[in-house]
Amino acid sequence: MSERAFTDYINHIGDRTSLYAVVAAHTGARRVLYPGSYLDLAPSYVWADVTYLDSDTRARRLFTGSGATGPARHHKRYAGEPLITFVPGDYTHTLRSLPASAWDLAISLYAGPVSEHVKRCLRPHGWLLANNSHADVGFAHLDPDYRLSAVIHHRSGRYTLTTDHLDQYTQPRRPPHPTRDQLRAIGRGIAYTRTATAYLFLHQPRER
Repeated sequence: MSERAFTDYINHIGDRTSLYAVVAAHTGARRVLYPGSYLDLAPSYVWADVTYLDSDTRARRLFTGSGATGPARHHKRYAGEPLITFVPGDYTHTLRSLPASAWDLAISLYAGPVSEHVKRCLRPHGWLLANNSHADVGFAHLDPDYRLSAVIHHRSGRYTLTTDHLDQYTQPRRPPHPTRDQLRAIGRGIAYTRTATAYLFLHQPRER
């Protein structure tokens, strides 16, 4: 039953395995952290070591059992066993208790301003995969610890990554760019000159 719940959810939202595969090839990431994951198990089809974090009680129940391992084994694209860790809690608080600089890649899809809370968990020159649904692209763009490094498009069923003309992907159609407080008040992504399905930011923390 729990295995079916994961596969049904992935089918409902659209299987992102190909998206994650493109990201894996570009970044070389090995350890992945996914705050606000709910039941999107597809990262474990691509990466052997994934930590999921969510406050939802259903996600906690299904991940805590062994139900996530079965579909991960069935769909995995790597040798060896999947290592799946689940951390229950709200990422705005729970990420503070996780090890610092321990992950190569963080995923922020439809979960809010993950970027500002997760960066302490990312190693220097780690990566953030984000989309513009809840303005996290805007938050990361305004954060001097991140630099937009690539964007990913989804066309005709294929994901393609580009590093060309990146400045246009963070230029608002109606300048100026909203501040962080304004993004929180808006609660959704703003319209940029050019749009993409997903955005890859490089984590380059400033020296304190």
